[in-house]
Amino acid sequence: MVGHRTMIKPSRSDEVLDADQQLQISNQVRAHFDSVAPKRTTKPNRSESDSTPESSICTENFSVPEFQKFQSLQSQSQVMFTDPNTLEQEEFVETRYYTELDSIDKQHYAVQYLFSSFFLVVQDLYI
Repeated sequence: MVGHRTMIKPSRSDEVLDADQQLQISNQVRAHFDSVAPKRTTKPNRSESDSTPESSICTENFSVPEFQKFQSLQSQSQVMFTDPNTLEQEEFVETRYYTELDSIDKQHYAVQYLFSSFFLVVQDLYI
């Protein structure tokens, strides 16, 4: 078997790197996660006035596609004016579904009668 690698068991303990290599690797990992993390502005104290306008917060190095779409829709939006004297008529089609719902309430009137008569019977038994 020339050219084939054989599988060997991994050692039970990892190789321990020296302190300088561990520090270098941890700094690389920290730098990577710091670069990937979203940029957030610091929260101002209540006593401080807001010196940074809101638009500067959104125009930093990151871009959110949904926010860009929202801004484009805001810029394209047209204001619709309606005449207050005209009434808009709602579209409503009466179907059997709604009439059956109304009849459901009317079918259960006997329950109240049954409960009231039950209490009268129980009351008569104890008198």
